[in-house]
Amino acid sequence: MSKFSDPDFVPFLDDDDYAEYAASMRDVDPVSTASFDSIASGLTQKQVEAAAHQGAILVLAGAGTGKTSTLTAAVVHRITNDRIPASRILAVTFTNKAANEMATRIRDALGGQPAPSWLGTYHGLAARQLRETPEVADLRHNFDILDADDSRRIIKRAMKALNLASDDDEPKAGRDPLKLMCNRISQFKDNLMTPKGALAWVNKRIADAERDREQIDAAGLRAAVRVYADYQQRLRETNGADFGDLLMWPTLAMRGNEEYRDHWASKFDWIHADEYQDVNFAQYTWLKSFAEDHQRIFVVGDDDQAIYSWRGSDISFIRRFSKDFPSAVQVRLEENFRSTGHILDAANAVIAQDKKRLGKTLFTRKGDGERIEVLTYRDAQAEATGIVAEIVERHAKGVRYEHMAILYRNNFLSRGFEEALMRARVPYCLIGDVGFYARSEIKDALALLRLATTPDERQSDEAFRRVINEPRRGFGAKALELLDAEASFFNVSLFKALDTVALPPKTKAAGVEFARQIRAVANEPSHTLADQISLLLDATGYRAMLRDSKAETTEDKLKNLQELLEIAGGFHTARELLDHVALATNRPDEDDTRVVRLMTLHKAKGLEFPHVFLPAWEAGTIPSEYSDRDEERRLAYVALTRGMSRVTISHCGFRRGAAVPSAFIDDIPDDNRVFGWLRDQNRARPQPSPRAPPAFRSF
Repeated sequence: MSKFSDPDFVPFLDDDDYAEYAASMRDVDPVSTASFDSIASGLTQKQVEAAAHQGAILVLAGAGTGKTSTLTAAVVHRITNDRIPASRILAVTFTNKAANEMATRIRDALGGQPAPSWLGTYHGLAARQLRETPEVADLRHNFDILDADDSRRIIKRAMKALNLASDDDEPKAGRDPLKLMCNRISQFKDNLMTPKGALAWVNKRIADAERDREQIDAAGLRAAVRVYADYQQRLRETNGADFGDLLMWPTLAMRGNEEYRDHWASKFDWIHADEYQDVNFAQYTWLKSFAEDHQRIFVVGDDDQAIYSWRGSDISFIRRFSKDFPSAVQVRLEENFRSTGHILDAANAVIAQDKKRLGKTLFTRKGDGERIEVLTYRDAQAEATGIVAEIVERHAKGVRYEHMAILYRNNFLSRGFEEALMRARVPYCLIGDVGFYARSEIKDALALLRLATTPDERQSDEAFRRVINEPRRGFGAKALELLDAEASFFNVSLFKALDTVALPPKTKAAGVEFARQIRAVANEPSHTLADQISLLLDATGYRAMLRDSKAETTEDKLKNLQELLEIAGGFHTARELLDHVALATNRPDEDDTRVVRLMTLHKAKGLEFPHVFLPAWEAGTIPSEYSDRDEERRLAYVALTRGMSRVTISHCGFRRGAAVPSAFIDDIPDDNRVFGWLRDQNRARPQPSPRAPPAFRSF
């Protein structure tokens, strides 16, 4: 009798054992191989080869090449053909949505039989691991997992205990030291740094910066280490773990304790990972700890679509896969099922300029399709008006609104399109973002304008409450309560009640000075509306507060305020602008599918639309002057490959100053682009023709 017949035997399968195990299971048929044959019938030969490979493999899956189908097929092959129990397969991805989709596809392929129980997100699976062995994090059984709000509250208490935060409950707008602290602690954990490890890293980082005369926030980093240590102590005392702990502690335990790693690594015969280009150090190390002995790891990803370094992902991990797993093969999925030939040729040409990439060339059998339109506009307003007019025309010709999307590099670029779509009565929604006029800094600026317009009317009270403490002036809950009572007693506005209310001297003086600044700007009739808003932002210290901020959103906030000033230039009175804003905030819901979608390029990754508009392709915007050039090129590649049938690129000659076209436009071959709208070209539109695929690469 084979040792594998013993139900109590849980093998750690080396290569010889794996072969013997597979042979012993050939006569056992819990799930028919027909399950795999069924799913394989819808795949290309390359996808089938990748799914059936028996060792370490990196599947370089270009945009629209069916990576999820290939990963699903690989899991099904393990279960049906290799006879690996589903319970001994680990499959991981980044979102619950992706995990649920994968599980559904696997169950369908298996005729309703269960998908692997260890299929989920990185943090979800690591949480199960930590539940079984909480002692590695110095926790007890039944520990609590904190959500983001719980974590923020504990960090806030730790900051106050260390005299690193004000007693006032509300954070300073734009500066938000609490958010910065939370981000730094999260980064420590993503890099597998305990408080002790973080201290050593910070000390070295500061020493290196001083040696190289590099500017660095040494005080902020030292404060983060102190808060981190206090925060972790509070978590231990309350038997709690935050999101970062779930992955950090099991991974550190596997790297530091060979017996512990053996225990967990021996549970799984195959490791599968999705979107490998997006892993951070903790996720990479966790995966490697499971697979480094048996080398049976299947990862799928695309280094050409690595665009999230700003949130911790590291492209080097996918590019060093063959070094981590020397026996690994690399398979390129290059047949794109989404886009037409001209779109893919353009995308290939743009990304080919990245000399560090692993390399692949997308092709399609869908024919050439339409060439990419490149439009030049005078300014941003003309661009928005022109693109929306084209959307209206295409819709009149039968293109559904939901088949069109406007994708931009930065959130502030949405404003002009919101305005133009609203004027044209085209239904739209912003994905993953709030509307321009709903952004906090815009609402603050408009609140200042409302105060200056009607300071002595009760209708200004909500505006007063919004901005009296931005920046901080000592108006916490108690001060506002006293002010509200004063205003009610005399039946005056909160603004007017500042004159008579009894408050602590420092708070009273700050309030009176705030009122004086507002009235001084309001009482000067020569100012334009834009000038008035700008002066209010400066006189009250609001813009200076943002400029002094170290928050990651500061640059966008300042750009949004500048955009508001440009909008204000088109209105004669404050009332006209405020009424316009009130009407503009009534937008369709994201759940309404019959609308034009507006979103950033980062939000668009993984999505596809028949008609895609890519505005603001200008130097300094894409590529951004603040980001890595190669990553900006990858972002342009992602943008182009969102389009299925039509892609339109546009740029302006003037956008807050003179602007020049993005260099990425020049990378698109002449044969794949036209300047102007296709309908205006004095030629017949090209007819789709089959394209011969390039020769397949071998393993």
